[in-house]
Amino acid sequence: MSLDKLVESHYDQLNEIDLYIWQYIYHHKRECQKISIHELAHACNVSHTSILRFTKKLGLDGFSELKVYIKWDLSQKSEFTPQIIDDACNGLSNTIEEMRHSDFTSIFDKLTQAEHVFVYGTGIVQNHMAKELKRNFLYSNKVLHIVGEGVEIDTVLNNVTKDDLFIIISLSGDNEDAVTLARALKGLQVPRIGIAKSNRCVLSQYCDEMITFKYDTFKLDTADLRYGSTAHFFIIADLLFLKYLEYLNEQK
Repeated sequence: MSLDKLVESHYDQLNEIDLYIWQYIYHHKRECQKISIHELAHACNVSHTSILRFTKKLGLDGFSELKVYIKWDLSQKSEFTPQIIDDACNGLSNTIEEMRHSDFTSIFDKLTQAEHVFVYGTGIVQNHMAKELKRNFLYSNKVLHIVGEGVEIDTVLNNVTKDDLFIIISLSGDNEDAVTLARALKGLQVPRIGIAKSNRCVLSQYCDEMITFKYDTFKLDTADLRYGSTAHFFIIADLLFLKYLEYLNEQK
């Protein structure tokens, strides 16, 4: 079993500190293969006992066995098989059906009542989705403000109120910037909607509502990269707007 699958199978046992440790390991596997437990603890800004507790929750004997899993992950070759195409198509179909049958009334209530709606994306694809949402909702005369596109987060946080709404887009839902933003907004009592690949993420703990989708990746031969279809973001952007039009029609 890969380390990713091992973490997924024990996800319900992990707390916020555990998820931050995992986030660092996930994005720095090659470095973590060589560092000591104290160096990893320093990088994650936690104690070495927190690292040990994290490994125990995964059912591992300790840090040494964790490094064995990391080394095994890095040694794997490309996992591509024709089945991956079928899985990707099924995943996109599932996202479409989930969007078709989901009730977004509470989200749309917040959207229509908000004085200002801000959208924040954690990466390139997420920012593209933010732009799609902005473009789509302009057709209904609803203006969305993209944070980070000429609008700095600090400036927004100094002026945002509980009458506004924030949409936070993050693939993993464990992105540190996204979680930090959501936590700050929660403290300010600003309504928050998260968009991520799963409800089982740190972001979900700080958002009022979550829109999620199933996202699978496979390893490429190129360095330590993994690939997964990001079309889910754009399916959600389109169907969320269509469902919003349906909502507006029902309100009439």
